[in-house]
Amino acid sequence: MPSFTRVSIFSVMLFLFEIPLIYADMQLPEQDLIDGLQFQGQTGELGKGDHHQDTITFKNGQFRSLDCEEWGFGPASYKYMRDGDSIHFSATLPSPDRGTLEWNGTIKGEVAEAEFRWRHQRWYGNIDRRYWFKGKLKKTE
Repeated sequence: MPSFTRVSIFSVMLFLFEIPLIYADMQLPEQDLIDGLQFQGQTGELGKGDHHQDTITFKNGQFRSLDCEEWGFGPASYKYMRDGDSIHFSATLPSPDRGTLEWNGTIKGEVAEAEFRWRHQRWYGNIDRRYWFKGKLKKTE
């Protein structure tokens, strides 16, 4: 067998051996760490005390505020980023006639804290208010 053929066969075998090692080093995307979580707690306008209870959920890639849904703000996709033992999340909830709610929050352990901003532009006066939420993890069955 000519030496060129032996080198070619050796090169092909070496390449085929390396493929599993290359794929073993690749990291698969991290599974959604917060999908399925629910937090129940208090909410209110910034600078003021507790106003009422709310429950926020992360399910099937959608963020929901049960209280805000009563006002027409539907679910929306969310983004999150892990930072040590905290997870930062954000979502913008739309309403067909009441503007948007821009949520930004942090989950640490079993506690979620967030601020959200209600923006609504109207011809007779714009709304730009800020609210807060603080809740504990709600155990699901």
